[in-house]
Amino acid sequence: MRTLVLTVLVFATMTISAQNVKVKDIEKSLVKISDNVYVSKYDVSNEMYMQFISDLKNSEKKDLYAKCYPDTLKWHTKYAYNEPFVELYHVHPAYFSYPVVNIDKKSAEEFCKWLTEKYNSEKKRKYQNIEFRLPTEAEWKTFASTCTILEPRADFLGPKGISANTVGNVSEMTSDGSASGNNWADKEPAMPSPWVGFRIAATAK
Repeated sequence: MRTLVLTVLVFATMTISAQNVKVKDIEKSLVKISDNVYVSKYDVSNEMYMQFISDLKNSEKKDLYAKCYPDTLKWHTKYAYNEPFVELYHVHPAYFSYPVVNIDKKSAEEFCKWLTEKYNSEKKRKYQNIEFRLPTEAEWKTFASTCTILEPRADFLGPKGISANTVGNVSEMTSDGSASGNNWADKEPAMPSPWVGFRIAATAK
């Protein structure tokens, strides 16, 4: 049984490493909320975030890699048995579409910088120059109040067995340093934690 689990983990890591940022998918996910500001319909997924982590590892940015890697030990809690999530949540294909959690605001901002560089380096892109970032709290409230543009990337089933829609899936970081929205654990947002993720906003220039 242990050999099987290790094999799955290696396969999952290799799968993530081999993937590239899909520009068309990013562009399709963006919804305009003002003249030059867009927001993604989805939370940032484990799959996309781990592509960022893989790039950091391959570029030998060891300090940043260690800083930005999800803190899987945050799954340890007295409220539920979460051991499978500790080892599998961020790397197993079954959770690729789930929202990345257990990271802090600095890590989310580094991801946004990475995505900005990746997107703007692509020759075939819709926007000439774009900056990905965390939304402000005001921006988050604007698009959160418009349910038609908010879609769950996955119906997240938390360790407690609570299934939630996007507004209550995971709380979401904002550039103001707070986290907005309800979450599957029904807890106060804290970073990093298993119930806080993030959604990207974008400014087209």
